[in-house]
Amino acid sequence: MGHPQDLMDTVHGVFPPYQPNSFRQSSDPTYGYPGHTIYNGIPLHQTPPQQPGNLSSHYVQPLPPYMAPASVGHERRPVPQYQGPLPPRPSGVAVVIPSPQTQRTTSFPMVASQHKHSTPKNSSIKSSAPTRSPSQLPPVDYQLLLLSLAEDYLAAAHGQGSLKALVDREINMRQYYKLVATGLTCLEVVLKRFKPQPQMEATVRLRYASVLYDETQNMREAEQTLSEGIKLCDRYRLFDLKYNMEHLLALVLFEGSPRASLKFLDGVIKNAEAYKHAAWVYALCFLKVSLLLKLSSHQDILSALSHIRNLSAIAEKSGDKAILTVASTVEALIHLRASSSAESIEQAQRALATSRSLQLDPQVARIPQIVVLTNIVDLSCSLQQFDPAQAVNKMQAMHASLESQSDLWHPDGTLLVPVHSHDSSKNPGGYGIVRKDPQGSLAITFRWTPWEDVYALGFLLSSIVTAHKNTCDGLKSEQMLKEGIRYLDENNESGLVLHPMSTISSRHTWRQNLKCFLLTHLVFALCTRTAWVAAREGLQKLQNTAASFPQDIELLDLLMQYLDGVINQGIGHSDAALAIFQRPQFSLTTVTATTAPAHLELTILSTLNSILIIRDPSHPSHHLLPSLLSSLDAHHSHIKSSKPLTSAHNLILATSPNPTAPGMVKTKQYIHHALSPAKAIANNQLLCIALSLMFDKFFKGVVGEQSEKSARASETMARKGADALWKSVGAGVVGATLELAGRGEEAERVRDLGRDIARGLPERVVQWEEQEGEDVDMR
Repeated sequence: MGHPQDLMDTVHGVFPPYQPNSFRQSSDPTYGYPGHTIYNGIPLHQTPPQQPGNLSSHYVQPLPPYMAPASVGHERRPVPQYQGPLPPRPSGVAVVIPSPQTQRTTSFPMVASQHKHSTPKNSSIKSSAPTRSPSQLPPVDYQLLLLSLAEDYLAAAHGQGSLKALVDREINMRQYYKLVATGLTCLEVVLKRFKPQPQMEATVRLRYASVLYDETQNMREAEQTLSEGIKLCDRYRLFDLKYNMEHLLALVLFEGSPRASLKFLDGVIKNAEAYKHAAWVYALCFLKVSLLLKLSSHQDILSALSHIRNLSAIAEKSGDKAILTVASTVEALIHLRASSSAESIEQAQRALATSRSLQLDPQVARIPQIVVLTNIVDLSCSLQQFDPAQAVNKMQAMHASLESQSDLWHPDGTLLVPVHSHDSSKNPGGYGIVRKDPQGSLAITFRWTPWEDVYALGFLLSSIVTAHKNTCDGLKSEQMLKEGIRYLDENNESGLVLHPMSTISSRHTWRQNLKCFLLTHLVFALCTRTAWVAAREGLQKLQNTAASFPQDIELLDLLMQYLDGVINQGIGHSDAALAIFQRPQFSLTTVTATTAPAHLELTILSTLNSILIIRDPSHPSHHLLPSLLSSLDAHHSHIKSSKPLTSAHNLILATSPNPTAPGMVKTKQYIHHALSPAKAIANNQLLCIALSLMFDKFFKGVVGEQSEKSARASETMARKGADALWKSVGAGVVGATLELAGRGEEAERVRDLGRDIARGLPERVVQWEEQEGEDVDMR
C-alpha cells in the first residue's frame, strides 16, 4: 500500500462497517469485555515466533467465567452494508506506534494528518517532535495503525456509555454504533488484507469475536471467527489464546443452543485435564456451572451442584485454598437458590463453614469480595431461618467487611483468585481469564458486582433484618430503605469506565431491579404500621420504576398486585381487595411443582386475606370459605416450613368456623400454635393479634387479675406494632376490663385514648358503636 489514501479506500470500499441495526440493543442484559489495549507495545513486524508451551497474553480480557450473565435467544438479523464516511478519530486519545529504532507517542492529528478525512483545519495541537521532511519519516506500518485506530474507536464509543448518561438518556446511539462499526472494520481489514504473525492473528481474531459478541447479534460470524482462530492456535500451540477462544465460543454457542454449548465445554474441560492445565480446568468448570444455573431447571441445578462439588474436591486435593473458598461459597448460593427448605439451608451453612475456615489463609485474604459474599450468604441463611437475634450479629459482620474491604475492591468488581497448583501452561501475564496477579501468582479472573452496588444491597438486607422491630426502634428499617434508594439515585456515575453499552445497560437494569425491591419492602413497612397514604404513594413510585424495565419481572409484578390488594383491604375497600386476591395468579389451584417459592407464599397470603374478608356469614362470597380452607390444607407442608405463615394460618383457623374440629380445646391449640412461632420471630403484629384473640376467647367478661393482664398484654403489643387499628382495639379491650372491675374513671381515660387513635383511621374501616364495652366493629 503505497499511499495513505489506499488505506482509507480499503476501509471504505472493500470492508464497509456494520449498520447500527445489527447491533445489540442498549437494553440487552449482557455483560461485555473490558476495553483493554491488545497490542501492548509489540510491533507487528517484530513479533517473535511462538514457542511450544508459551502462552500469549496480549489480548483483551474475555468474559469472566462466573457471575457475568449472558443474554439468551437474541433475534439474529442480516448485516446491511454501510457506505458512509469514516468518522474522524476521537480527539484526546494517544496512539502508540513503535518502530524498531524507537517508540514515540503522538496525539492523533499528528498521526492522521496524512489522511484528508481526519485532518482538522485549525488544529491547536502541536507536536513536541522535531519537524522532518517526508523523506526522513519512517515508513508507516498500516497494520499497526489500523489496530491502534480500532482500539481508539472502540474506546471512544465505550467512553460515551457512562451509567449517568444512560439514565439521563444523553447517549447518541447512532454515533455509538458508528464508532463501534468503524473499529470492527479496522480489525476486519487487518485479518483479511494483512498477514499478521500467528500469535497476533489469533489475538486480533479473539478481539474481533469479542466485540461481535458484545455489541452485535452476528453470532454466526463470531462462531466462524473463533473456530478459525482455534485451528490456528492448535497449529502453533498457542494454548492460552485457544482456551480464551473456547471460553468465548461456549458463550456464543449458548446464545443459540445451550445444550450444544454445554457439550462443547465438556470436551474442552477433558482436554485441559489431559494437558494438566489446572487453572483452565477451574475456569472452564466455573463457566459450566454458571451456564447451568442460567437454565434454572431442577435437573440443571442438581448438575451444577455436582460440578461445583467435584471442583471443590480437585481444589482441596491440589491445595488451591482460594479456589476452594470460591467454590464453597458458590455451592452455598446454589443451595439457597434451589430451595428454602431447612435441609437446603443446612447444606448451605455446611458449605459456608468450609469457606470460613479458609478465610485466614494468605491466598484468601487477598480477595475482599469473597469475604463480603460469604457474609451476605450467611446472613441470607439466617433470614431464611427467621432467627432475628442471629441475623443481627451477621448483619454487623457484613457491615464490618464492607467498610474494611472497600479500598481493596476493583472499580468494576473484578477479582483475581490465585491458583497455586502446578500448571504445565505458562502465562506471562496480561489481560486474559488466566493471568498473573500483582503478587506474581497465576490467577483466574472473575467478574462480580462493583462495591457501590454491593453496598446498596447491604441496605436492603439490613432493613430486612431490622424490619421486625421497625416500629419500636425509631423506624430504623424504613430509614435504611430510604437511604438505599437515595444512594442508588446519587451514585450513577461511579464504576464502569470504557465498557460496552451492554455492560452499562446490564448494570443499570440490576440497579433498577434492586431499587424496586427496596421500594417494595418500604411499602410493606408502611402497610405494617397502617400508613396507608404513604404506602399508596410508595406503590405508585414502585410501579413507575418497574415500568421503565425492558421486560416484565414476574415476581415484582405479583408483589405489586398483592400490595395493591393489601392497601385496598387496609382502607376498607374490601370488594376491590377481594377481586385482586382472587385473580388466577393468586389461586392455589394453579400452583404446580415448578412454582417459585415466593410465588407460592404470595398465593397463600392472598388466600388468607380472602378468608378474612369473606368469613362473615353475611358476605356474598361466604360460600367459598370451605374450599379456601381446604386449599390451604393441601399446602400444609410449605406453610409449616415458614414461621410467619404458620402463625397466620393458625390465627385464621382459630377465628373461622370449622365443623370438623369445633370446640374450645381446638381453638386453644390454634392460638398456642400461632403464639409460639410469632414469639420466635419477634413479630409484634402477629403477637398482638394472637393475644387479642386469646383475650376475646377466654377472658372477655371475666373479672380478675389474669383477665386484666391479658388485656394489657395485647394493648402493649399493639403499641409496639404501631398499628392504629389494633391500638384502638387494645384500648377498647383494656377499657372494658377496667370497667368490669369497677374502675370507671380509669376505663374512661383509656377509652378516650382509643377514640383519639380511631379518628385517624379510614372511615370505612371502623365504626364506633355506643354499646356496652364500646367494642370496635371491624367491617
